[in-house]
Order: sequence, then structure tokens, then C-alpha cells
Amino acid sequence: MSETKSLLVIGAGIAGISAALEAAEAGAEVILVERETAVGGRVMRTNNYFPKMCPPSCGMEINTRRLERNPRIRVLTAARVTGAEQKDGGWTVEITNDPAYVKTNCTACGDCEAACTTEIDDPHNLGMSKAKAIRLPHPNAWPNRYVFDRTAVADDEAKKIADACTYDAIDLDAAESTETVAVDAVVVATGWKPYRLENLEELGGGFSDVIANVQMERMAAPSGPTGGKIQKPSNGEAPTNVAFVQCAGSRDVNHLNYCSGVC
Repeated sequence: MSETKSLLVIGAGIAGISAALEAAEAGAEVILVERETAVGGRVMRTNNYFPKMCPPSCGMEINTRRLERNPRIRVLTAARVTGAEQKDGGWTVEITNDPAYVKTNCTACGDCEAACTTEIDDPHNLGMSKAKAIRLPHPNAWPNRYVFDRTAVADDEAKKIADACTYDAIDLDAAESTETVAVDAVVVATGWKPYRLENLEELGGGFSDVIANVQMERMAAPSGPTGGKIQKPSNGEAPTNVAFVQCAGSRDVNHLNYCSGVC
């Protein structure tokens, strides 16, 4: 029998999840590392995806079930690779885990959220709406576990939030931790990020009613900040005229001298 191979996948968007699942189902031992608190990446922020034009939660649910059922995959969320060294035909990798203020025994019952009064800009909705400092990352989040922006909350309120949890799933003293793993290979699937609109002044970047494609997707999504309505951020009214600029900033010596991978 051949020796079992090991693999580290950096990034748990759809590309990283697919790589991890295919490798594990072929017999490899896999560690999947995601810097955000839930898997799915930018796909989970879209309204519908091509070619079926259905919500991303449908396809992602199938994949998260595969992740749950496969003992060969270890998933680390709120974690990042902070060091890597090629050694003896493989890799030695350092992984840093963010403080786990909410433990794995969380049942997502919502009692802590009810006790919380502090709101922050919702990261999942790209700051276009508010969310409680302790919350599910989004309605279809996996792991189905609350996250706590501890630094946004004063100590007295944090204690009330912790006391509201009947499962003792909140650890206010949690600290960052690191671990070192040895793997045979590494897959980098860290995805993409939008170009900053503020850099595109000639196209209106910086004006309130000029939005990016990723913001448009969140508006169009029923779970988004506007409940699926396309609205002007300046006044909440529906736009009467729309200009759609493709490849904004791409192949431009003043911005990005290459073609975008995602438009």
C-alpha cells in the first residue's frame, strides 16, 4: 500500500474547498485553512451563480456536508499561514489561529446576540449594514457557530454576553495560538479582492452612488443589506439610469497593468 500523502490548502473559497475535498476523497490527509470565520469566500456574497443561477447556499451546502462527513479533512477557520519552509521534499508550515472567543460547543441559539447591544459594520455585507458584535457571520455560515468581535465591546457588556450563554461557550480570555504542521504539498487558493473604487476617480470612484460589482451582488441578494432591492446608497431610492463599467482599472498603466481574473 502506498504511503498516505498530506496536503495543506490555503483558502476555503470554492476553489480551496474543491481542492481539499477532491484530495481527501482520493485518500490524502488534508488541512484546510481559512482566514475568515466561515468557509465559502466571495461566492457566498453573490446573489446567484452561473450557470444554474441559483443561490450559492445551495451548492455550498452540498460541499459543507462533504466536509463534515470526511474524516480526512481538518478545517481551520479564523486562521492564517504565518510561515512556510520547504523541507525534506515537503513543507513545514506555521498556522496562527485567532482568539477563539466562541468555543466549538456553541449551538447558535442566539441568547448571546440578544444580550449584545453593540453594533458594528457587517463584514459580510461589506459594511453596507450593521450587525451585532456577536453573531452568526451570515445565515448560511459553516461552521454554524457564532463569532465575537471582542475588541468592539466594553468589558462590562462582554461579561453580560458571556453570562447569557447557558452552554459556557464564550471565552473572554481566549488568546491567539500557533501550531506547526508538516505536509507533502501546499495548494494556494487565496482568491481575489476588488480593486479600490477610490482609486478610480475618473470613473466616479468615491461618490456615494458609484458602487462596485461586489456591492451590487449584496444588494441583489435577498439576505443582503437592502433585502434584494437595488437602491442608491445616498438616499435609498431606486436608480432610474445605470451605467455599468467593465474592466474598471484593468490593463491601465495608471492602475492594474493586467487583465482582471474576475469582472
